[in-house]
Amino acid sequence: MAVTELRVHGVGGARPDVLLGTPSHRQVWGDRLAGFYAAETEQRGRRIEAYCWGGMTSRSSTRVLWLLLFPFMLANLAGWTCSARTRADRWAFAAHRACGRLAALGITLNLLLIVAIAAMDCWAFQFGGSPGDQSAPRWRKIAHGLVDRPEAGQRVVLGAAVVAAVLLILWLLSQRARNRYEEVAPVTDGGGYAAALPGGVTDPRFFDGADTVRRLSLLHVGAGLSWLAFLLSRAPWSAAAAGLLLGCSIVLLVCESAGDRAVMPLVVAAALAVCAAAGQTWTTNLTGDGHLPNMETTAIGTLALVVVLVVVRAPILAGIALLRMLGIRHGASTATVPRPVRPWPGAPLVVSLLALLSANVAGVGILVGAVNALGPEVEMFPLIEAVLPMLTLAPVALFIAFPLAQLIRYAVAGYGPGPAAVRAEYAGRTDVTPPVPPPWDAWRCSALPTEGLGAGERRRRMRWVRSVARGRELAEYAFDVRHLLDGLVAIAVLALVSAGLSLGDMVVRYAFTDRLAVAVAGLIPVAGVVLLRWGWGRRDARRWLGVLWDVGTFWPRSFHPFAPPCYSERAVPDIHRRIRWLNDSGDQVLLVAHSQGSVLAAVALSQLPPGRAALATFGSPLMKLYGWAFPAYINDRMLAGLQDWRNFSYPTDYIGGPVGRADVDVPLPDPESAFYTAGEPMPRMRRHTGYWSDEAMWQQIDQHSATVGGQRADAERPAPKPSTRPASG
Repeated sequence: MAVTELRVHGVGGARPDVLLGTPSHRQVWGDRLAGFYAAETEQRGRRIEAYCWGGMTSRSSTRVLWLLLFPFMLANLAGWTCSARTRADRWAFAAHRACGRLAALGITLNLLLIVAIAAMDCWAFQFGGSPGDQSAPRWRKIAHGLVDRPEAGQRVVLGAAVVAAVLLILWLLSQRARNRYEEVAPVTDGGGYAAALPGGVTDPRFFDGADTVRRLSLLHVGAGLSWLAFLLSRAPWSAAAAGLLLGCSIVLLVCESAGDRAVMPLVVAAALAVCAAAGQTWTTNLTGDGHLPNMETTAIGTLALVVVLVVVRAPILAGIALLRMLGIRHGASTATVPRPVRPWPGAPLVVSLLALLSANVAGVGILVGAVNALGPEVEMFPLIEAVLPMLTLAPVALFIAFPLAQLIRYAVAGYGPGPAAVRAEYAGRTDVTPPVPPPWDAWRCSALPTEGLGAGERRRRMRWVRSVARGRELAEYAFDVRHLLDGLVAIAVLALVSAGLSLGDMVVRYAFTDRLAVAVAGLIPVAGVVLLRWGWGRRDARRWLGVLWDVGTFWPRSFHPFAPPCYSERAVPDIHRRIRWLNDSGDQVLLVAHSQGSVLAAVALSQLPPGRAALATFGSPLMKLYGWAFPAYINDRMLAGLQDWRNFSYPTDYIGGPVGRADVDVPLPDPESAFYTAGEPMPRMRRHTGYWSDEAMWQQIDQHSATVGGQRADAERPAPKPSTRPASG
């Protein structure tokens, strides 16, 4: 039985020649974004193919612009972070899904509010109403000329056109991403709302969310246009109509089964309402000093609505839990709930508030930059100026303090019990290390500190021991991100309370901190794009940045349709089809996957019938990251359905780790041994990227491949016919 090894790379992407280990290859499936490549010659006794999907996430440097949609990605991610107990409870899970979609709408309205303040109030009403400066730079003359109208209402309508254009661009981006990344449909009988499927990620329809994205994007467009119509309305009847349309949008978002027959009329009605309100404003002579009339009231009301949409999950889910505790209704039994790796029951609310905080920090940064660029005749709202230091300086301070605390912990790890454990482990491993034949045995040295060494050599060896201990400590830092996120959420809550109670005016403020906050706010969006663009050009930095980005864009856009595209909508069906094709061609498939690729491989196999392929993963974040952050979908019950699986991991791997199954997990030492050749560097840690060159691991994969191939051959070999000879005796 022929065995085809199908390799799937992790974050950051990999070229086919690197992944296959040979420049002699050809593309056998796919396109330039994602494709399958086959080596011309066999390796280790089996055919080798590679699935390179990096073109969907990191190949083009222009994809750093997706960072501008980072709040939408968090809003979509929040819906997938519910606990396994919430998903097991029918009422609580339905409420969670509805609240997730409402929170996503709140983030969209929050962005539109910031754009409206910048375009309608600051640019059109204030800047356009000021006299032109002939000595100003050319771009300011052009900006002033675009809204140089005698009537303020006409200028405001032009500013509203910018808001509508932003909403239209978001919708077009969503459609383009759906057509380009999510056009590969799974081999199923039809799609559905992914989060509501009873089988979770094991359901083949899970990554068939094109209809969901299209419907949700139209609902967001309808809600955004309704809100814009309310902002433009100058008559009570038009404001009431716009408010009614916005309420209908919210109701349809709550209902998962809202079809096109209800959504399309809503979008058309909202567009007509905007046109009617714009006609009213165009012919209205708006007067007033400073800001656009009613803009501050509408902004406060919109912000209150956004907060309600984001935090409404807390009282609703708390009420359902209280009913369950009182015995009024029965939830899922404890025996039916998969065990979490590390419980984080407040994750959906925390991530939603992070989306709100990031949207306001980035939005206020762009707003501040626009106000500063337009000149001193344009002013911001006092409330924004009051909360600006908290929105900018506090998160920056936390982002500085958290790495410093982790750095101190990293340094201390070299002097605690860790070094002693490393010395004991490698001292006990010397007996099982194969001896080196002469004359090379004279050149073999140990990195462990022993008796009789000089002070300098002992310090050198102790540095090696401490580095291994620190590497193992660093491998546990992934879970500490929770503390950073909780701290950011605390800042968001304080900012909301400060804005709601007008506490900003009561706090002692200094001109220096105000100027610093304004400068930081203006630099945050630019710095984010520059940082990601810089990281894209460096493999190590791209790997660190890619972990967060690939995790965030792994899940379907079932909660926020304007989030960056979900590459899994194509990658998982691609793997399905290739495995099916190889099986139909008579090959047994050994799926070998690293890092994020192991998540794609495991999910793909969980959706296929048993026996389609064997699996070997290394550096896998399945339980270390996904099982912790998304316990309702990635848990031990989901992984229990995967057979013929080996998972390799290092104790120094800061991304991957074991999956919690004794028959699957294969721990590997890192470094492999304490011995090294004199004159060469001491043994180095492989951490997360050294699996590909670990010969000991590949020997075990060879054994696994031979076993699986033999089992498949035995299963397909016809049974011997019963003998027709009479029994002797």
